Amino acid sequence: MKLKNFTASDMAEAFALVKEALGADAVIISHEKTPDGRILLTAAVEDDEELLFDEREELEVCPARRIFNDSVIRECLDYHGVLDVVRDRILSSARRISAEKGVFEDRKLLELCFADIFSFKNILDSQMPVKLFMGVPGSGKSTAIAKVATRAKLRNISCCIISADNVRAAAGTQLKAFADILETPFFEVAGSRGLFDAVKSLNGRYDLTLIDTPGINPFSEAQVDKVSGLSEAVRADVVLTMDAGKNTLEAVEIADIFCNIGAKLLLPTRLDLTRRIGALLSVASCCEMSFCAAGVSGSIAAGLAEVDGKSLAKLVLA
Repeated sequence: MKLKNFTASDMAEAFALVKEALGADAVIISHEKTPDGRILLTAAVEDDEELLFDEREELEVCPARRIFNDSVIRECLDYHGVLDVVRDRILSSARRISAEKGVFEDRKLLELCFADIFSFKNILDSQMPVKLFMGVPGSGKSTAIAKVATRAKLRNISCCIISADNVRAAAGTQLKAFADILETPFFEVAGSRGLFDAVKSLNGRYDLTLIDTPGINPFSEAQVDKVSGLSEAVRADVVLTMDAGKNTLEAVEIADIFCNIGAKLLLPTRLDLTRRIGALLSVASCCEMSFCAAGVSGSIAAGLAEVDGKSLAKLVLA
C-alpha cells in the first residue's frame, strides 16, 4: 500500500492533488488543518501486485468440477407419474446432495435423496407391538397381515391376529385359515369396545398383535367413522395397505383421509404387478407416511419385502 501526504489551500484542491498523484482508486486515510489554515491530507492506494512463479514449484492439477444433470431422474419421475410438487422436492434434494457430497451417479444420488426425504420403519418393530391395518376393500389387508405373521414366525417373534372385520362375509374365516396354518392365535371381536377389551387382555402375551379392520370406502363418512372408532380404541401403529398401481391423484386423496384417522405407515401391495410407483412416492411425501414393507408377490411365505432408499431408487430407474 502506498501512503502519501498532500497539502492544499482547501479540500477541493487536496482531492485534485490526490487523484492526480494516486489515481481514482485512492482512499483518504485522514485530514486536518495546519496552524496556517491549510489542509493536510493523507491518502493511500493499493500497490499492483505482480505474481511470480518459482520454476521449482509444481502446479497442482485439479479435476474440473462436474455439474449435476437431473435429466435422467426427471424423466424417470415423470414416467412414474410423481406429482409435480413431489418431483420438484426430490430434484431439489438431489441437487443439494450432489453439491454437498460430490455425488453424480443417478442411482446413488437418488438412493441418498430418498433416504433424506422419506421415512422407513420395520413392520416387525415391537416397540409398538400393536399394528392396526386399514385400507379400501381389496387392498390386500388380510394377505398383508398373513405375510407379516409369517415373517414374524420365521424370526421367532410371538404374534397373534385379531379380526375386527365383521362387515365382509367370511373375512374372519379366510384370516383364521392363515392363522391356523401358521399356528398363530386368532381372535374375532365386534366393535371398538370389543377390540379394546381384546387388546387389553392380550397385553404382554405376544410380541406383536396384528389387527384386521373392515375395508372401507374412504369417501363414505359413515364407514370412515366406523374404522376411526377402531383406531381410537387402541394405541397402535396404524398401517395403510394400498395397491401400488393406483392413480396418483386418487391415491393421495385416499391416503390423506386415512391419515386423518391415524394411518402413519404405508404398506404397498401388488408391487410386483406395478410398473409405475409415482402414487407411492407422492403419498409418502404429501401425507408424511413411513414405508414399512411392501407386498412383492402372491407368496405368503416370501411375498413381503423391506423398503428403503436403495430399493425405491432401483424401481424408479429400472
